[in-house]
Amino acid sequence: MAKGGKEIRNRIKSVKSTQQITKAMKMVAAARLRKSEGRTQASRPYTDTLAGVMRNLASVATEVDHPFLSHVNAEAPKVMLLLFTGDKGLCGSFNANLVKKAEQFIREQRSQGRETEIVFVGKKGWQALGKGGSWFPGFNENTSYADLKPVNAVLTNAYLEGEVAEVHMIYARFINVMKSDPTAVRLLPIQSLEPAGEDEAEGFADNYDLEPSPEELLTALLPRYFQTIMFQAAMENFTSENGARMVAMENATKAAGDMIDALTLEYNKARQAGITLELLDIVGGAEALKG
Repeated sequence: MAKGGKEIRNRIKSVKSTQQITKAMKMVAAARLRKSEGRTQASRPYTDTLAGVMRNLASVATEVDHPFLSHVNAEAPKVMLLLFTGDKGLCGSFNANLVKKAEQFIREQRSQGRETEIVFVGKKGWQALGKGGSWFPGFNENTSYADLKPVNAVLTNAYLEGEVAEVHMIYARFINVMKSDPTAVRLLPIQSLEPAGEDEAEGFADNYDLEPSPEELLTALLPRYFQTIMFQAAMENFTSENGARMVAMENATKAAGDMIDALTLEYNKARQAGITLELLDIVGGAEALKG
């Protein structure tokens, strides 16, 4: 029993050490989730309202010819994909789901005769898809618009110079702590600026006196709106990542607790069996002495 008991004690000690790590990681993920979820939820109304304003402007400023609204080079042989993942693992299937979505996108583009150049935000996507293309570290709960400028420059330069036909983005849209939705959207030309309905556009034109003109406003706001879409995606993705990590670490902590209970029971049984054998030896020895 001594050897078996020692091995079981060592296993219990090892699992307890792992449990402390997973519990700490869960607490860190929960703290980061609270902060990033607050920012994500707070920025959604701004993003949605700005999108509505931009749609209305696009509906009344019909003479604007901006590269963000129409293809610069629709015949370019490739598209660009901005792929958000995490820098770290231990978050369940979060990164794998985003990579799977990207692989599906690549196959779809290839079936149309176009290759895909990927810009990675987050190391896990870069590692999974061949370590090619541009790579940027993942963003966090303190991400600002300024942090997005280098990524913005790579995307817009390639598009405006006609190197790529379109720019797309894949990120995890945050739904709740338990769930996120891998989402693909076209960034350039901006997909979300479908013209507003005729009645909505007329109401917008009748209710507001715009200074400067709608055309000037739309032209000035398009780059900011493009950056706002990216910022919202970065926040949604980071929040989703930490939600997934918190759930994964909570499950791991619980599993470690179950394993500790099972090992403790096994140890107690082995110890009880050892004590029983020792008692039998003592009783046997006493009987032998009597004889």
